[in-house]
Amino acid sequence: MKFLNQKNIIGLSPMDGITDEAFRLVQTKIAKPDLIFTEFVSAEGISRGGIKLYDTLLFSPEERPIIGQLFGKDPESFYKSAIILCELGFDGVDINMGCPAKTVTQHGSGAALIAKPELAVQIIQSTKQGIDDWFFSKVKITDIGLNQRTLDVISKNKKYSNLENRPVKGGARRAEGLKPTLSVKTRLGTSEPIIEKWIPVLLSQPIDFLTIHGRTLKQAYAGQADWNQIQKVVKLAKNTGIKIFGNGDIQNRQQGIEYCQKYGVDGILIGRAAGGNPWVFNNHIATPQEKFSAMLLHAQMFQEVFPRRCFDSLRKHFLLYTSDFPNAKSLRMKLVRLNSVKELLSLEKDFQP
Repeated sequence: MKFLNQKNIIGLSPMDGITDEAFRLVQTKIAKPDLIFTEFVSAEGISRGGIKLYDTLLFSPEERPIIGQLFGKDPESFYKSAIILCELGFDGVDINMGCPAKTVTQHGSGAALIAKPELAVQIIQSTKQGIDDWFFSKVKITDIGLNQRTLDVISKNKKYSNLENRPVKGGARRAEGLKPTLSVKTRLGTSEPIIEKWIPVLLSQPIDFLTIHGRTLKQAYAGQADWNQIQKVVKLAKNTGIKIFGNGDIQNRQQGIEYCQKYGVDGILIGRAAGGNPWVFNNHIATPQEKFSAMLLHAQMFQEVFPRRCFDSLRKHFLLYTSDFPNAKSLRMKLVRLNSVKELLSLEKDFQP
């Protein structure tokens, strides 16, 4: 909870397929945000033996404070997943009620929950119960029906996160104030803003902070984020004790701080602007050579964290790093064929002035 006491929090927004461990490590080393989120992960998946999904939940100690984000529609899965995220050492648990992707909403998850407020409340309460039961040692990770393979992966993740040196058991957990936060990330509505109807539902629940993306489900990422609507959410939250974060179209830390002051939000999450540009969190304009160094670091981190993965998922990041280059088109043709760090090194001359 201590991180929420800071003013003008500028954090890294969760982005599916983008903010994996390699991306976040690069971001942390170049310009660390005040708060970091993982990609979202399926609550049903991690609570029912989805071993591969635990790669999404890898994090390093230097990324703290870090929040794990869940999506789904089954309250019982959220209960179990909250316990799992607490056991993994996350500083908070965030519930995704804002993803507009059809692959998510057609199954009733993400922004589809805006149209199902009763279910949304059940999910929040189940997640809260999971956090509390773990924190007060009422339930252990071995009590929620996970198979041994899943328990082994959880132990592996904890070792990666260096949890051996962090007090997370019994009274020490409480003494250190390590109770994870509970939060929700959502949108203004489905086809049109309905904040007067939707937001009070969320504010009536035991959450610590609420992030509002200034668009509707129908808009997805088109048009402009409506910060006047976000400001209305701030007013609705007055005297609730719940912090409000804004999200949408913020290009750098300085703009984020300005929007905190202009619209009254407690924090800002920067998403797409951080793709290929980790310097958005320190307002630095990177040179092509600096971008190449970041790409090289990104590739090295990727290979270290995910040694069995091919370079396919890295290429989209490389394209983002170079999207504003004068020779972007010709360089793109080379980047989409990269398969190794060695091949990336061979392109260094393309980043020289």
